[in-house]
Amino acid sequence: MVAKDYPIKTSKQEVARLRMQSDLFRVDAASMLDRIGVGLGWRCLDLCCGVGGITDLLSRRVGTEGTVTGADVDSAKLAVARDWAAANGLDNVRFEQTDAFATGFPETSFDLVHSRFALSVIPNGTEILDHMVTLVRPGGIVFVEEANVQTMECVPPDPVWDRALALMVDTFAKIGADVHLGPKLYGMFRAKGLTELRVRPCLHALRAGDPMMMHLPSTVEGMREAILSMDMLTAVELEHMVERLRKHLSKPDTVTISYSMVQVVGRVPEDGLPQSSVC
Repeated sequence: MVAKDYPIKTSKQEVARLRMQSDLFRVDAASMLDRIGVGLGWRCLDLCCGVGGITDLLSRRVGTEGTVTGADVDSAKLAVARDWAAANGLDNVRFEQTDAFATGFPETSFDLVHSRFALSVIPNGTEILDHMVTLVRPGGIVFVEEANVQTMECVPPDPVWDRALALMVDTFAKIGADVHLGPKLYGMFRAKGLTELRVRPCLHALRAGDPMMMHLPSTVEGMREAILSMDMLTAVELEHMVERLRKHLSKPDTVTISYSMVQVVGRVPEDGLPQSSVC
C-alpha cells in the first residue's frame, strides 16, 4: 500500500479533520483500553496511526517500562505525529514509516496491536487484519475500531446532506474500500480464532458549533482530487455542494448523528492461532 491509495490528501485541513475525529472518539477509545486492562510495561502498536492515533492514550497506560509504536505509510502525517508527541512529552512513543500490510516488525512482538479507521477506507483493507494477528504474542490483544456510515443522519433533512453522504460513500467504494465495515469485524475475528471477543458501537449526536459537525463537508473537500479525477462532479458543483452543506449544518436547529465507530477486541489464544487462520 502507498499513500496515494487513500482518497483524502494530506493537508493542514486534513490534519485538523483527523484531530477533531480523534477528539470525538477519545473517551470511547480510552474506555475500551481500560476494559482491556492495558497496563505498565505493555508493548503496543498503533497501526495506521496517521497524525498520532491513540498513541497518547497508550503512552500514559504503559508508562516508562512500556513502549508504543505508531506506524503509518504517510511520511507527512508521521512528521506531524512526531512533533505532536514531542510537544506532549510522549517519550515512550516512536513512529515508523511502514506498509500496514507488511510492516516488517517481528511476529508475536506486541502485547496489543490497534488500528482505527484504516481497514474500512483503504483498498482491500481487511487484509491488514491478517497481518495484525501475526504481530500479537500468544495471549495478546487485537483491537480494531472501524467505521459504519449507516448511522449517519441529519435532522432536519436536506437533499444536499444526502448527496454529500452518497458522494463520500461512492468515492470510497470506487477505490475498493468499505465504509460499512465496522459490524462485519466481529465475524472476521471469530473466523480467525480470536477469543474473549468484545464488540461495542460508539456514536455521537452533534449540534451547530461542535467541531465534528463539519466532518462530512470537510471529508468531501479532502476527497476533491479523487472526486474530480473520477468525473463524479465538476469543481463548481463540488464547491457549491460543500457551501450549501456547511450553511445547513450551521443552523442552530440542525442535529446530526455521527457514523459509528465499531470497536472489536479479541485475544490471541495462549497456544496461538490455528495455522489456517493466519495468512
